[in-house]
Amino acid sequence: MPPQISLSKVKAELCRRRLFKFVQEFWSVLIPEDPVWNWHIEMICDEIQTDLMRICKLPERWEWFETERYLAPAKNREPKLHDILLNVPPGTTKSTILSVMAPAWLWTVDATLRIGTGSYSGDLSMGLAMKSRDIIQSDKYRLYFPEVKIRDDNNNKGHYINTAGGERYATSTGGTIVGIHFHLIIIDDPVNTKQVNSESQLEEATDFINTTLSTRKVDKKITLTIIVMQRLHEKDPAGDWIRKWQEEGFKLKWICLPAKIGGDGDVYPPKLADKYINGFLDPVRLDDEVLDAARIQLGSYGYAGQMDQNPTPKGGGIWQQWFVPVADKDMPSPEQMTGYGTDWDTSYTSDTSNAASAAVVSGRIGNIMYIDRVAWFHQEFPDLVNTIMYGFPFPHYVEAKASGKSAKQVLVNAGHPAEEVQVNGDKMVRALTATPIAERKQVYVRASILDKIYNDKDQGILRFPKGPKQDLADALAQAIFRHLGKPARQIIVGWKKKSA
Repeated sequence: MPPQISLSKVKAELCRRRLFKFVQEFWSVLIPEDPVWNWHIEMICDEIQTDLMRICKLPERWEWFETERYLAPAKNREPKLHDILLNVPPGTTKSTILSVMAPAWLWTVDATLRIGTGSYSGDLSMGLAMKSRDIIQSDKYRLYFPEVKIRDDNNNKGHYINTAGGERYATSTGGTIVGIHFHLIIIDDPVNTKQVNSESQLEEATDFINTTLSTRKVDKKITLTIIVMQRLHEKDPAGDWIRKWQEEGFKLKWICLPAKIGGDGDVYPPKLADKYINGFLDPVRLDDEVLDAARIQLGSYGYAGQMDQNPTPKGGGIWQQWFVPVADKDMPSPEQMTGYGTDWDTSYTSDTSNAASAAVVSGRIGNIMYIDRVAWFHQEFPDLVNTIMYGFPFPHYVEAKASGKSAKQVLVNAGHPAEEVQVNGDKMVRALTATPIAERKQVYVRASILDKIYNDKDQGILRFPKGPKQDLADALAQAIFRHLGKPARQIIVGWKKKSA
């Protein structure tokens, strides 16, 4: 017969064996409100526990199975199978599970673990670390797990060490980390809703995860990295991981839980959709009333990213499916149109990770504009100018920026009609100027290129401004405003053929 043991030891052992049980047991230590144990909380706990156990090192120990006691062998840390990405709406207990409860629970299993956590804000990251420390220093935790103690001489808000050598270190996007390597890295919201409007801050967040944190791993084969966040931009850290998973063989466990089935986001893995209750992820905290209010408060893009886990509404946001398709056989010829020519947003680079040069070939009949062709590519200056001269009809309307000025000068000197187009405001301002014209159904497009304009994975305008690239959208806005935003000028049009 097994020896008599106290109730606290029984509960401690149950907590140690299962993260979800630990979350249930210690919820009241941290949060005074009664919990709503929606299905996704247990699912997330169980999904991450499988991977967290791989990084734990366990000594030889006595275990009980029913009424039999046996000696469990020691276990070394094992190579991870993948990293983990969780895309879930706000207000669904994600930070409580990942950034607060999981680190405190892990030390009950392996107190030697070194854990790094981060967020977009140093204050937020430190606050989550302090909540985790509050649990570890609580009376209940000390009763259940007396062996886990934070050292008095290393008990800081954002960095504390236990007596077994385990550490918790809190940092923020762009921060520096010196002198410590981690067995586990948890990144909770690496960017916020304001930062995603800055390409430089998006790049900073992605580089921080891929470059800074990648050098802070005890062993790259073992150290597990978890990102939990809402989808806010195609180029946010989640988008970067998904692209690498889909295109480069990056090993990833991805869980995507939009607030409601039937919106602009898809559940992944798809089998999890069967767990939704009447189409809702959480019918208590995220019902129609809450979601309708969020839609008004967040706007279409904010709602799509935070609730649907899709950074761009499927129907488009700033640009929508306003263009009128024209069958290729019915497309007017260049001679039938006025103002026929090519609008350019130029960029001198062959690096496909940078901005592209985008072209829109179009003309006008009356108050209707016809888009005949679109293209984008990456070329250095000499090759780009050669492509412009012999690959696209003149006149060329080139955005008046540094690269455009040089291109226009070379084109004119070579006898190719070209004009600089003065633009006002950034890409967003120019899009907001052009889209009302498109919304009035004054823009017709060759049907065979319409899907490419809307949905290309890099340049598709329905993704603007959250998509990876914005060059086509900028060239389109320029062309629309040139044709329909002001009186058109009569200029000779045509092509230049390359000399033999």
